[in-house]
Amino acid sequence: MNRRDSFAKRDPAATHAWLIGGGIASLSAAVHLIHDANVSAGNIHILDVHSHAGGAIQSYGNAEDGYILYTGSLPYFHDRCVEQLLALVPDAENPQKSLLQSIKEFDRESVPKKSATTRLVRQGKHGPELAHTKSLQIGPRYRLELIKVMLENERTLGEKSIREIFDEGFFKTNFWTLWSTTFALQPWHSAVEFRRCLCKHLADIERLNDLKALDRTKYTIYESIILPIESYLKQAGVDFHFHAKVTNLQMDAREAQTTVSQIFLKDNGKDKTIEVRPEDIVIVTLGSTNSGAQRGSNHNPPTPPVEVKNGDWSLWIELMQTSSEFGNPFNFHRNIEQAALENFTVTLHNSDFMQRYEKLTNDKPGAGALLSFPDSNWGLSLSVPRQPVCSNQPPAVDVFWGYGLHPEKIGNFVGKPMSACSGKEIMSEMLAHLGFPPEDILANSITIPVLLPLATAPLMTRAHDHRPEVIPFQSRNLAFVGQYVEIPDDTTLSMEYSVRGAQTAVFSLMKLPKHPPKIERHLLLNVFDLLGGA
Repeated sequence: MNRRDSFAKRDPAATHAWLIGGGIASLSAAVHLIHDANVSAGNIHILDVHSHAGGAIQSYGNAEDGYILYTGSLPYFHDRCVEQLLALVPDAENPQKSLLQSIKEFDRESVPKKSATTRLVRQGKHGPELAHTKSLQIGPRYRLELIKVMLENERTLGEKSIREIFDEGFFKTNFWTLWSTTFALQPWHSAVEFRRCLCKHLADIERLNDLKALDRTKYTIYESIILPIESYLKQAGVDFHFHAKVTNLQMDAREAQTTVSQIFLKDNGKDKTIEVRPEDIVIVTLGSTNSGAQRGSNHNPPTPPVEVKNGDWSLWIELMQTSSEFGNPFNFHRNIEQAALENFTVTLHNSDFMQRYEKLTNDKPGAGALLSFPDSNWGLSLSVPRQPVCSNQPPAVDVFWGYGLHPEKIGNFVGKPMSACSGKEIMSEMLAHLGFPPEDILANSITIPVLLPLATAPLMTRAHDHRPEVIPFQSRNLAFVGQYVEIPDDTTLSMEYSVRGAQTAVFSLMKLPKHPPKIERHLLLNVFDLLGGA
């Protein structure tokens, strides 16, 4: 048996797992290491530079000061990987059930009697005009062009942007408004990523705005999924180490395969080195969509973004210098203006906003994922969920959130860029698009904006080698996870992507005879494969 074969199987009792980053990717990896690989929880170590777990998925605040939901800008598109994860974690309130069972039971009890019908609100001559989900069709020309893109090879598309393969007319269609607001896609984003979204989700276009069971949690994703997983792992004995900034990894030069031998970090500001054995594994979360996030208030805009290459990105920058197999982080934050997005959370006190919203849209809160405004210069969209959203939310308080795809542009009604507006000014702009009287609503609301300079960075145009594989070529004990790794056929900017990457990392590094669930593609592509065309 040669040296490489001698390490074909890892002994879970002898393996220590070092998970760098405390987001959903690392939390998922820890759960699967315990349940699928039989690694002792005490041998699993999560190192994170922040003070808490959750990564980009956070929520906090209160009714008096306003809530803040760092939930991203999209429906989560939970799929089978997330289902597998949640089936392994017990519900804290009822340990006899899994999180998956509890979430599905809650969905059955709370699902609206009818799905949302209104997806878009335009500015008409006499006020807001509704565009229903059935009015999103495009003409035969663009239908053929969409099919052509779906059948195209990703290598051929290369670093092209979406606007390089469609004319300006395409970006004025209701279809593009639906697609761009659902997936936070911009014309300058990656044509490859656009293709993947089409292949995975086009068949469900009329249901894209419907909330599935896993999207309709009792409270925020942070409270209903992240915190229960973190609590479960802590109770199991997983070692969480916060305020620990990993600065670099040392590879063993004596090994032919990439083998991490040391982890360098600043532990509460003090330099520290962790020795890593060949039988141990290291799983690194690369980059972050929350880097450089700046929060404003109801009366003040967010401050301009600070340096975004530190913290969550510095380790990747160090690693890329050691191997071309580790991707290129600079590709994803080279143009902050094209990656930025601004979200906002609105806290309402004794307001009739929800009643007005239901009357305008004919949809109850929680019936649909998003309501978008195609004529908004800021590219505004709202998510109005079923109440309450937070566990500490009083009965007379309502909470919803929204985002703008173009924070750099001048508003239709407020004469300055969204990024320069206070929360109150953003709320004023939104109310004008809805046609709601502003006085009483503004007086009883708190709007907190958050500018995210790298929110859509994973969607930037890229070459094939800009994103590293989950298991780099010739890697022995190192894996990468997060939104910036390469997972063929899957679409980034989703919890599903993080969990799928974590499953791939664990199953591969631990040499388990299993794989993540197959990614479902449009039936057209499956037929094309059978005919030998792909």
